[in-house]
Amino acid sequence: MRLSQFRNKRPLARRIIVATGLMALALVALSACGPATPEPASEPLVQRPTFTPTSAVDVQATQAAAAEATALAMITDTPTATPTAIPTDTPLPTDTPAPTDTPVPPDTPAPPTATPRPQPTSPPAPTNTPVPPPPPPAGDAAECAALGGDGCKFKITGGPAFAANGGGELKLQLFFIHSGVDGGQPQGDYRVWLEKDGQKLPGFDDTTSLALSSQQGTLGKYNYEHKLGIDGLPGNTVNGNYVVWVLDGNRERDSLNFSFSVTDGQGEVWIQFDQA
Repeated sequence: MRLSQFRNKRPLARRIIVATGLMALALVALSACGPATPEPASEPLVQRPTFTPTSAVDVQATQAAAAEATALAMITDTPTATPTAIPTDTPLPTDTPAPTDTPVPPDTPAPPTATPRPQPTSPPAPTNTPVPPPPPPAGDAAECAALGGDGCKFKITGGPAFAANGGGELKLQLFFIHSGVDGGQPQGDYRVWLEKDGQKLPGFDDTTSLALSSQQGTLGKYNYEHKLGIDGLPGNTVNGNYVVWVLDGNRERDSLNFSFSVTDGQGEVWIQFDQA
């Protein structure tokens, strides 16, 4: 039983004790004051032992003390309920100890300086080994490479052929074809560079061939023709040594140099150039 419950029951116990004491006193009083039994007249008087009557106050005090003792005994005999134990499975949190002063660590000696590892020496970057130039082409290809231009596609496959024209002019008739296309399709937008005795002749590189067109001349078919009078020729004559090569539409070389000579009175010249 808890202490609060015991304190609540003490007034009740005292009331019981007082009530019990009062009942005991009443019983004592009734026994003392009961009617006396009449003695017979014939019997001799018998002397009865006397007793010192106890005062009512003492009797009441004695009974009260006995009742108090009985009550205390009853209270003592009643087992006191023990408080229910708190389960100890869950540990109660303990107070976090106040942090103590962190000891200052002693001065740490400086770590030894690491010796740098020797870095591997990178091999020198290989220098660009010059690639040897390709061997020079032979024959016409070598000559064409030396001359420059964008190629040497055209080759002479007919002529040069000459015809007499009275010697008053140089008449050039050329046929530009591509024998690999439709058996020799005439090619257009080609011209020639023409020199006599090392001097360029005017007008020949301004006249171009006609595509898909051909005409029949004295010496053969042609799709290019240009004339120049003797007054525009060195020495005022058609006789002499000539050099000719083909130019494409961009006026870039498209053939090797070809040389020919014209004799007196033979001023008509025919040549066939094939691109294949």
